[in-house]
Amino acid sequence: MKIVFLTRYFWPHVGGVEKQVLELSRRLVKQGDQVTVVTSRHEGGLAKSETKDGIKIIRFTPLAIKYFGLLSIWWWMIKNRHLFKNADIVHAHSVLIWYWPLKILMPKKPVYVTFHGWEGIYPIPKKNILIRKIDALIARKNITIHDYAAKHYGVKADKIMYTAVDVPTKKTFVKDYHRLVYVGRLDADTGLPKILKALDYLKNFRVDWCGDGPLAGECGQYGLVHGWVDPAPFYRQAFICLSPGVTSILEAFTYHCLVATTYNNPVKKDYLLMTPFKNWIVVKSSARYLAKAIKFYAKNRVLAQMKIKAAAQWVKTQNWEAAVKLYRELWQQ
Repeated sequence: MKIVFLTRYFWPHVGGVEKQVLELSRRLVKQGDQVTVVTSRHEGGLAKSETKDGIKIIRFTPLAIKYFGLLSIWWWMIKNRHLFKNADIVHAHSVLIWYWPLKILMPKKPVYVTFHGWEGIYPIPKKNILIRKIDALIARKNITIHDYAAKHYGVKADKIMYTAVDVPTKKTFVKDYHRLVYVGRLDADTGLPKILKALDYLKNFRVDWCGDGPLAGECGQYGLVHGWVDPAPFYRQAFICLSPGVTSILEAFTYHCLVATTYNNPVKKDYLLMTPFKNWIVVKSSARYLAKAIKFYAKNRVLAQMKIKAAAQWVKTQNWEAAVKLYRELWQQ
């Protein structure tokens, strides 16, 4: 089967969507499918075309001008429609808007979409809600990451998933109960300022920051900022993961970390609590309450372990093989 994925960013760019597309593609290629990933060229030094792990990558450079950027993408898609003409499946990861002109030119082509997260803007702009509704109308079927999207976007999910993760082969972890880890973008839209404020109430706790962004300087006041590195060694040692992103939450589960975090708006609250793992994570509304919870579970480790063990058992079902199966089931509908 010939599959074309559309994604805003892809390897070597780091992120939850990028990881999902890469891991899915690797497994589909191993199963005999031909996979092409069409993505933006986020760095000037990247090749326009290359192959990684059997995955063909096609990159384009959109104009960095408001409105004209999308028009330049549409024009590129029309000029390169041969990439999609012979595909059995076209599947967009949150950027189905790129494909809109081709839906007119090739109306019978099976098109699917995965809605990953949200745009980080609150209140959600009406334009974003409209785009998602149009995407859902154009797509034959959709996968939605999390349950909250139907409430906030008014789009019914055909399949729901919570991304997927690799389970470490080594199951023994030596934990430092005063060590914390944060994995992801160091930016205000993630709710990070409230986490930083919580750290003001905590003494004798060390934070390892695996990521980068505008708040890297502030984060450095509370621990070491390692940049975009493999977070596995830090998950292994940390007792608590502060990250509010679904990929890092599930990764933390696999390394037997307790997840304790916060939110900065109602959408992010639902993002965390409208989930099957809501009872196994600690989510607080304020920096002070978050700090108190971290202190509490650092002392009451038996209670923490109850959450950790339940989460670790559930996350075993959220593996990449199950994700591939879900995608194939969607494409057969």
